[in-house]
Amino acid sequence: MTDAEESSVNRITGGQFDKVVMAGAVHGDINVGRSGDSSADLADPLIASVRLRPGGTLADLVLDTDPPQVAVPGGTVHIVTVEARTNRAVVLQSARVVVVSRTPPRPACLLIRVGGILEPRPFTTDFDAPSPRLVARGPDFPFTVSATDVEQFEIEPITTTREVAWRLEVDWTCAGRHGTTVIDNHGEPFHAYPVPVLYSGRSHTVLSSGCDLFHERGCPSNLLAASGAPASLWDREQPPPYPVLPPLRDAPAFVDLDPDLKESWPEYRRAANAIRMSAAEPDFRGHEPPEYRSLLIRVLRYLFVSGQAHPGVALGRLIHAEWTTALGADHPDTLAAANRLAGCLIGTTEHAEARDLLSDLLPRASRVLGEDDPLTLIVASNLCVAYMGLNEFERARDQTEDVLARTRRALGPDALGTLRTTGNLVQIHLRLGDRASALEVLDDLLPRCRRALGEDHPQTVSAAAALAQIQE
Repeated sequence: MTDAEESSVNRITGGQFDKVVMAGAVHGDINVGRSGDSSADLADPLIASVRLRPGGTLADLVLDTDPPQVAVPGGTVHIVTVEARTNRAVVLQSARVVVVSRTPPRPACLLIRVGGILEPRPFTTDFDAPSPRLVARGPDFPFTVSATDVEQFEIEPITTTREVAWRLEVDWTCAGRHGTTVIDNHGEPFHAYPVPVLYSGRSHTVLSSGCDLFHERGCPSNLLAASGAPASLWDREQPPPYPVLPPLRDAPAFVDLDPDLKESWPEYRRAANAIRMSAAEPDFRGHEPPEYRSLLIRVLRYLFVSGQAHPGVALGRLIHAEWTTALGADHPDTLAAANRLAGCLIGTTEHAEARDLLSDLLPRASRVLGEDDPLTLIVASNLCVAYMGLNEFERARDQTEDVLARTRRALGPDALGTLRTTGNLVQIHLRLGDRASALEVLDDLLPRCRRALGEDHPQTVSAAAALAQIQE
């Protein structure tokens, strides 16, 4: 600067400034700060961020929605960090949880991991209570925060019966002003899923996918992973983003499709999930109207063929028990439900229980429906499959050959029931090491399947796979 410029007045134009520093000579550092706060900062003085930490048990939870969605188990610790935009002290007078909704829990896959045990959290809230409130496990409100003094709260939301959507509200006082800051998931509520609904003692309930240490074939976690999306909140280096969960969907209309065909599975999946949610309610009634019973029987078949035998067993037990009481043990629909339950028990390798159920069911079906009724023949064929699971292969072979002869006479050689029983006989021959007999049966079976069912039907695909196995 020239001497004239150095002695000129100091001018500041543009912007907003709190301090002006004029110095002729400077030695060392100069720190210039603001001495005041804007009105906007005082009107909204809090900044809050939320991240998650596993609760008492590290677990992955995926809802069986469309599409599947990672969810937050109840008991997951929400770490809320609160700081101030202003240098002035902001007094946090109180905090409360606000329940946005309580909804029936949706079917879900829960995969427990090893470890993840944490110390008790400073705050919990029981969403099963009519008016949930924060309960301190240590110092309680009020607290004070500023730009250099930050508070962190660990909140553990507990729910055991309902999915709960919730927000956190914090009341504050700053510079004579009062206000409330809403803490949520970028405008969406937080969620808590009631993990206890997935278990009854040590058994899976109707809402559970049946996954334990490993995933079942048809569980939503596998479907989510197949899409390329992460199926876990915790397989990340950084704290996970909070998932935004889809709303509950209305129950779909009744479907009348073949559950054995994969192209029908999306419709059956939606129907099955709506039914499983209804079945989890204490006032579930599944025996009326008759059209609903028909759908439930087909849904049980879908759960079995799609690899979801564990939820099939849970649903099958509920249906069979209710229909036995409401309709009677010998009602044709009760017999059909028992047969589907037995099939799912075979799918979960509970072969002894399936054998006992089918052994009781077969004489009932024979008496009520007749020995050559299609359901009676299916029950007899499934009993042979249970014998296979118990390694009673010779008994299974002898009885399957008898059932097959009766089925051919009653239904014809190209009926689906006949072809399925013939396929069972192929598998029995293979388990007995009799490849020649298996090949002889297949030479007749495979052309019939192709002609009667088509190249892509599961029974045709199974027969072709068995032939390829023999020819290796």
